[in-house]
Amino acid sequence: MLGYKLERVPLDPTLITYPSQTLPHSHVGVFPQKQKGMNYVGVAIPVGHISPKQMIRIAEIADLYGSGEIRLTVWQNFIIPNVPDHFVETVKKALRKVGFATQQSNLRSGLIACTGNSYCKFAQADTKGHALALADYLDKRVQLDQPVNIHFTGCPNSCAQHYMGDIGLLGTKAKVAGESVDGYHVFLGGGFGANQAVGRQVFNAIPFDSLPALIESVLKGYLRHRHEAESFQAFTTRHDLNTLQAIFTNNE
Repeated sequence: MLGYKLERVPLDPTLITYPSQTLPHSHVGVFPQKQKGMNYVGVAIPVGHISPKQMIRIAEIADLYGSGEIRLTVWQNFIIPNVPDHFVETVKKALRKVGFATQQSNLRSGLIACTGNSYCKFAQADTKGHALALADYLDKRVQLDQPVNIHFTGCPNSCAQHYMGDIGLLGTKAKVAGESVDGYHVFLGGGFGANQAVGRQVFNAIPFDSLPALIESVLKGYLRHRHEAESFQAFTTRHDLNTLQAIFTNNE
């Protein structure tokens, strides 16, 4: 027992700030620090895939051009802080050579996936493989002008937090010609921080083979019908489920 009662301080909503919300996708890119002449470099890792050789080289880059520190983000990306101005371009070039982008992508920088059925007995789908395949497909067909987060998770435990992604994909099994195949329930409109919300399920048990074309229709429907500069989350929030299904299946 503590022995005394803890004092409760009234909540003042005006004191709650989410500074990172003004930045696209988890600080991917180069940003100035408070310390004059210093920067942090945010690096996108495709669904968290990284090899031992890449890890060693990243550590060397952090030691040579930063303070030896590497910070991980919730988006499966990482940050190298304390990079002096005159080393920024060198760091960017070194990271590109290793295979990592330091340039913001409105699609790939917000793409995350849980371990999937390659290593987890609970997962119903190959989330990491499917996430990369979806990104390759969408890159050739959809041009986004602002970030959209896509979360792949393999089971209801939601390690990749599908319910808080702009587009959340929950692994399941779908039926195709009587056969059971990898599929996903599709949730839309989730968010976090200043835009916190739980995504709503809009489509049920979509086989993965049909998923890329569906997500393409979702994003193109959003671009067609949104208000000027409206975010994906704001767009999906102001429509009911029937309207969203009609827009995203071209039946509006």
